[in-house]
Amino acid sequence: MEVSLPDPITNYNRQAIRQRYQRREEYILGHHPGFNLLYWQRIIRAPRRVERWGRHLGWNRDQIMLTKALLITRMACIFIDHIIRRMDEADLLEPSPHSHQEEWERQYRNFLRLFLQVNDVPDRRDIVKLMQRLHRYTIPPAFLLDFRQRHWRRIEQCLAPLLNPSGAASLFIRRQFSGQSNPVFTARRICFTAALYSDIQERLYQQQWIFAYSDCMLRLYDQLRQHPAVLTAILGLR
Repeated sequence: MEVSLPDPITNYNRQAIRQRYQRREEYILGHHPGFNLLYWQRIIRAPRRVERWGRHLGWNRDQIMLTKALLITRMACIFIDHIIRRMDEADLLEPSPHSHQEEWERQYRNFLRLFLQVNDVPDRRDIVKLMQRLHRYTIPPAFLLDFRQRHWRRIEQCLAPLLNPSGAASLFIRRQFSGQSNPVFTARRICFTAALYSDIQERLYQQQWIFAYSDCMLRLYDQLRQHPAVLTAILGLR
């Protein structure tokens, strides 16, 4: 799978702190003309630093690798944002309304190709594979869609007590994080709960189901990142 855009988690976080990104970018453009050359070296050093700090803090392998993938994606976005702004300043972009986005995606693909050639990062291929797998985070797995099709009557029974704007759905979701169960079982339960939440959003607020599911999973991320084994299990669901 070829990735032309950063994962939805990174995009969501970038939207949430867009103003901070813009202020930082404007400062860099005015004060650091050679920023990208220096920042590339920081990107290359980042996986080793995460590995060192992760071991020091007692993180497991899943947590270390997820942190590497998310950090490299975020740094790649900053790197490419700066390239695009410099190209825009130099009038190197076509005036069409889609030229910036097309060039951004092209530069992101170039970044991944360059990163995969860096011998100083021994686990670079595993990092990029995980960056690709992060795209699954907001996509309902096949088992979930199949289960919903076969057991819709049971699902409607689960929906009945939740179809009110009292916040019962949010409480139901939070309960899925309680206990110390098998990560795969917990991952399946969270996806199922997110699907129920999406049904509620669709029925009460006419929000499209797939967008409601994506939005719910992104809102859950702050909780899920504290459970890397569960997050890894979600990315591995089929």
